[in-house]
Formats: sequence, structure tokens, C-alpha cells
Amino acid sequence: MITAFALLLAGCAPNDAVVTGNWYVWLAANNSGTVDEGKIDVRADAKRIYDCSGRGWDSETENWEDGYVGPTQNDDASSDKFFGGACAPDDSGCPADQLATQCGYVDNMEFYDFLQLDGFYLLTEPIDAWRSEALINGEGDFQLTVHNKLSDGEDMRFAFVVKPEFAPLACEDTNGDGTAEVVNIDGMSWVDAWSQDLDGDKIYYLNAGAQQSEPGVTDEYDDPVVWYFPTEWSAGFAQSKFAGEEFASRPSQYGLYDEVGTGQHFELSSTSDDDGYWGSVIDRADPDMDAYAATADDLRTLADGWAAEIDGIAINGIDPAQADLSSFGHKVEDNTWRPVDLTVAGIDGWMQVDASWVKFKPGTNLVEGGSAEGEFQIYFEGFESASVMMVTGTFKVDKIRKDKWAYPLLASDKRDENGTPFCGDASSTQ
Repeated sequence: MITAFALLLAGCAPNDAVVTGNWYVWLAANNSGTVDEGKIDVRADAKRIYDCSGRGWDSETENWEDGYVGPTQNDDASSDKFFGGACAPDDSGCPADQLATQCGYVDNMEFYDFLQLDGFYLLTEPIDAWRSEALINGEGDFQLTVHNKLSDGEDMRFAFVVKPEFAPLACEDTNGDGTAEVVNIDGMSWVDAWSQDLDGDKIYYLNAGAQQSEPGVTDEYDDPVVWYFPTEWSAGFAQSKFAGEEFASRPSQYGLYDEVGTGQHFELSSTSDDDGYWGSVIDRADPDMDAYAATADDLRTLADGWAAEIDGIAINGIDPAQADLSSFGHKVEDNTWRPVDLTVAGIDGWMQVDASWVKFKPGTNLVEGGSAEGEFQIYFEGFESASVMMVTGTFKVDKIRKDKWAYPLLASDKRDENGTPFCGDASSTQ
């Protein structure tokens, strides 16, 4: 699933999709490759500049501390251009109370706490694609790549990929007669289960790279013990590049239900240094589904509060209590459709919060020559920086092409070469 996206650089620019929406990027002032390159005048182009990192006026040097990007005496600190910052001692017009209130909002961010780490430049514009490629790639996945021009000749691009027939399978002797057969893990297609409340739309969570933590277990450094997330469970992935830096989509975030429906089912912080999302062990012999439902409702309330950190503070520069979640929202899966078994392995008993997904409308046919229409929200985190990026919008593809440069699937070749049978002598994994 996690493959290098084929960006066809030769010849005329294809335009396979009509894409509308918006892009947002928060560039970390002191470790962004884009800021460091200096090709884009980020201070001039920024819709808003955030600085609640603790930097400000240094009374000893009587100057601004290195790395500070908030308002100075040369700026109108009360304008919408700035959110947070500091005042110089002799700047009588600086709204110190306003700046302190704004930084109070940032300091209270629980789930999306990146604005606490550095100063940030928020750049945002409507998507204006000059190139788009809609392909079935070499792995049989649907892939959409969108290019968007930036100022000063720079480029932004993002790409997402999903498995059209995503439905994790297992080879099991379900009847106990010694004959194996291919069955859906947890009894049904995961995409169908995720999409039950979407009036015919199909949703794919970009969950590649997700992780779970072993409940209640930490290593010698008191860090959670991370469980491997199988590739077969990955429905989709996205990657982007904004001028001088690259990003990957943030995958599903998982938390474990406990036997009384309360407790630490989700950590309230999710920085790169805190991978812990775990709670107590469910009573699998007699699960309390009423308590489970109550905990799911609690999680949805929490997730709305976390979404308000993006929609209110990071995008609109307002009190998160005033956010209407029109620009950014979460999808919460309680996973109650999964049969509860006697082990904590798997995803039954776990709830998930997603910020990155692609939805397809009825009539979509993700094959060569087929068509696709839908919408997306993808939240990205920087590979090597504290920068964050997000794209939201809609797409329509009249005809999906086949990637002519794709390599053949090695697994299929090796299966044929070695004569390896499919489960139960089936003709394919399906």
C-alpha cells in the first residue's frame, strides 16, 4: 500500500480530475524546509502568524529572542494577521491581554498541540490544480495526484491512494472439517461497515501506518509497547509536498474500551513523542455494551473538542468554543459491528478517531476506464519538521487511466513461479 507515487513528469500535463476545495499549511518557523529555503515570502503570504512558543522580548539584550516571529513594534499586534506573541516593554499600544488570551487557547490544545512547539505561518488558498492524474497503479489501487502552483514558481502537490476492493481476509477452517476457506476478517467488508451510515457513499480511511499499544504495558523507558498494524488492514494512504518539505497523512488513532466504560480510553495528547492510546482490558466474556455505547458518546464529544482546535484556533484564529467544525471534523468509529473475541488483539473493543479519509459517491467504479466522484479531508504531518498541512475538497474523474509505467506485482509472479496455492484451492485471494 505505501508505495512511491508515480508522478509523470514528461509530456503535456494530464488533467484527469476536476478538483475543488482548499489547502492549508502551517509552516514551522524554525525547522520548516520551505521557510529555510526562503523562496516563498512566508511572512508576507501568511494569512496568520502564530507564536505562542514562549519566545518574546529579551530584557537582557533588549531585543526579540532568536526564532520569535510574532508581532513586533513594526506591526499592528491587534490585527488578524497575528495570533499570540509578546509585547516590548515600551510598546504602549500592544494588546498584551489579547495576546495572552490567544496563547491561552494554544496552551490548552490537547490533541492538536503542534502550535505549542514553535512559531507558525498559516498559508491557505483554494485548490487551483494545473495538473491531475487519476490512475489504477501497479498494485491495482486507485491513485489521484493533484498539483497546485504556489507563488514564486514553487509547487504544492498531494496524492492519495486507496484499495478499491479493501476487505481484509483470512484463511480459516470455519466448519471444523479440515477444509479451509477465505472469509472476511470480522465477518464483513470493513469499507461496507465503515459506510453503513453514509447513504450509499463508500468511505476509505487513510489508515496506513496506524498503530495500537498493548493495553497497560510499557517498556523499560515507560513508553507504550506498540503493536504492529498489518499491511492487510491498510485501506489507504496519502502523501504531499509543499515547496521544500514533504508530509504524510496522519492515520487512524485507536483507543481501547475498558470493562466499566470509563478510564483512559484515549490519551489527551498526541505529539510525535507520545504514542500512547490505551486503556484497561475489556471483559470479553461478558462485555457491557451499554457502557461501551456511553464511552463512544464520550469519545465523540472529545473528538468534536479536538476538531475545534483546528477549525477554531488553527484555521480561523478564534476561540475554539466558537468553532462550527465547517472546515475540519473527525469521524469516530466505535467498531461495534466487529464480533468480540477472547483476545485483545485485533480491533474489536477498540474505538478510532480519523482525520484523513476519502469518500466515493454511488456509481463510482474504481477500475481502468471507470469513473470516480467524491470528497476528501486529509490531515498531513511533516516528515522532518513540525509543519502541518491539510487539504479538503471534492473531485470528479470521468475516466480512470492505467499507469503504463507500473511494475508487475512481484507477489503474483512468485506465486505463479512457485506454484503456491490459494486458500482452499481458490483461484484468487477473493
